[in-house]
Amino acid sequence: MKIIETLDTINLNRPTVVALGNFDGVHIGHQQILREAVREARKANASAVCFTFSNHTRNNVRLICTEQEKLAILEALGIDIVVNVEFTPEIRDLSAEAFVREILHERLRAVGACCGFNYRFGAKASGTAELLSELGSRYGITVYRQEAVSLGETVVSSSYIRELIEAGELEKVSACLGRNYAMNGTVRHGNHLGSTIGFPTANILYDPSMMAPPNGVYYTYATLNGVKYPAVTNIGVKPTIGEGYAKSVETHIFGLDQPLYGQEILVEFLVWERPEMKFDGIDALKAQIAKDYALAKAYHTSRGDL
Repeated sequence: MKIIETLDTINLNRPTVVALGNFDGVHIGHQQILREAVREARKANASAVCFTFSNHTRNNVRLICTEQEKLAILEALGIDIVVNVEFTPEIRDLSAEAFVREILHERLRAVGACCGFNYRFGAKASGTAELLSELGSRYGITVYRQEAVSLGETVVSSSYIRELIEAGELEKVSACLGRNYAMNGTVRHGNHLGSTIGFPTANILYDPSMMAPPNGVYYTYATLNGVKYPAVTNIGVKPTIGEGYAKSVETHIFGLDQPLYGQEILVEFLVWERPEMKFDGIDALKAQIAKDYALAKAYHTSRGDL
């Protein structure tokens, strides 16, 4: 998959069908738009392109997936080229017609464009999916509009997924994403309390640009070097052992007993077991952790993971 990071470096030698959107989280609704772009591109002997932005079009929005995860999903869905450019004031202020003419028609050589039912584009978000169809007809671009995707009576959207993550409803999050919600990072040295009390964990510094479930204990998977292991994870600030600790992600991996410092780890969240709690000392904390691990082990055993 080819990645283009500036408009000036676009140099395409064949027509394209373009999937349009932020694709923030690449949830199941986004995936339908992307798959449609791939299908129509194959029919037209064209390249399947995803036109998206490397930064969010709204400021201070916490991310549902990392850039690396987003690109990996796009590639797995069959996208040939990702135009992953910065959302600049110049792009923001393009009129709807200028966007279609200058970017879709002239730069991307689009013969088709796929978007969601609520897609907006152009200066002040003045362009709608209906206007895109009207403008597209002037430039030989067929527009395919994807209707809303719902789970039950609720439309799947990035904002809804954020609400679910903040509420700790990870099973619903997984249904909306079509995969488990995940956080990744490099294993670093912590205070070694887990090892001291008999429950060693891999410690990952929390990235504040990412969404995070509520502080607490979760049943999880942990992937290292391409191998997925059952695990149990705590997100929190260690209230029992003192104040001033940064929010961190600490994962105990069942069946893996070796130093992991410096290694990349991906943690997938399955179920929220309990919120973070402050205990009356280390012995009470140790007893609760033992219960958490036993419950996590039973959960993974019921799924055939152990």
